[in-house]
Amino acid sequence: MRFKTGILFFLFFFSLSFAQVGGDITQKLTANRHSLNEINAQIERIRKKLASQKKTELSLLQQLNLLNKEMALIQHSKGLLEQEIRLLNTKYQQAQQQLKEAEEQLQSLQKLYAQRAVYAYKYGRLRKLEMLLTSRSINQAFVRLKYLKQIARHDENLMELIKKKKKQIAAIEHELQQTLAQKNKSLEELKTKAKTYLAKKREKQRLLKSIKWTRQTYLAELKQKEKERERLLALIASLEKEKKNVNYPKQLARKPANFRFLNMRKAKGKLPWPVKGKVITHYGRIYDPKSKTSIPNSEIEILVKVGTPVKCVFPGVVRAIVYFPSYGNTVVVDHGKGYYTIYSHLGEIFVAKDTYVNKNDVIGKVGDSGYQGKTSLRFGIFGVNKMTNPERWLE
Repeated sequence: MRFKTGILFFLFFFSLSFAQVGGDITQKLTANRHSLNEINAQIERIRKKLASQKKTELSLLQQLNLLNKEMALIQHSKGLLEQEIRLLNTKYQQAQQQLKEAEEQLQSLQKLYAQRAVYAYKYGRLRKLEMLLTSRSINQAFVRLKYLKQIARHDENLMELIKKKKKQIAAIEHELQQTLAQKNKSLEELKTKAKTYLAKKREKQRLLKSIKWTRQTYLAELKQKEKERERLLALIASLEKEKKNVNYPKQLARKPANFRFLNMRKAKGKLPWPVKGKVITHYGRIYDPKSKTSIPNSEIEILVKVGTPVKCVFPGVVRAIVYFPSYGNTVVVDHGKGYYTIYSHLGEIFVAKDTYVNKNDVIGKVGDSGYQGKTSLRFGIFGVNKMTNPERWLE
């Protein structure tokens, strides 16, 4: 009976351990690659637009806007590639751990089989015959025969387990090779993106030198910024309206079990800063020396270096990832009860739409998208149907 119990244990344990390597990570990798393909398609459309139209047909400012958008998309794709590499690293580590466990299980199974082989060699048929002949009754003989048949079946199951375990090990080793190859491919793709971005950055600098900046040019630029601010507010309003849709609760069903919306209003004055740096543009009306006019400003700008990690200031769900010429790559996080935070001038982005983020989670890195001055993070807070001063919310 001891041997039978051991076999049953291995059957149960094997059924639990024989699973696909990194199933959840594979789904994340698929979604991440889908987003990357969409970004690459947008980049290609911009390049075709620039190539199909003569330079003289596009104004320098139009060329600059298209170039800025292309650079922002390249930065976004770099972030997706970095996320892909991190996921592949995790998948590789999990596969290594599963391989180690599978090899240990195989050794145990082979050891158990060796013990059975020795027992069968020593006692084999004589022992079985003795058990049957020494039975006190026909009924006891049938019971012992049934038990001997069960042992024989368990021996066969043991051999089958060993074969399956060897196949599992081979499958995991193949998975490791594929994951490593995919990681190397992603690393090469990331290097290519980095080189392309630097080339586009040099092209942008040459273009900026060609533009004759006048008061009228600056006024046109400010007018465009105001339109984009209105588009951003309209986007947030549409996100709130979307919550009333009957299908919206299905999205909420995908949230992590331990996630729940908190009351952001109670955190006013206690929120951590998304980045550490000097505020160079404050909330409210500000005077623009270039256009010599006073303009409304809905966010603050925090001076930081390119590549500075940007952290989410409060638990929420990413509702939108958009690009506006003046805002650059922008992430909008919904915190419930009508409150949103806005992170702009991003380079790499590490989150996806409809994913849940916690306080201090890194959502991306500061880039130079949508901006021509000093590198900064543009940060805003929307609440109670209007923009509000972020500095009053931060600790």
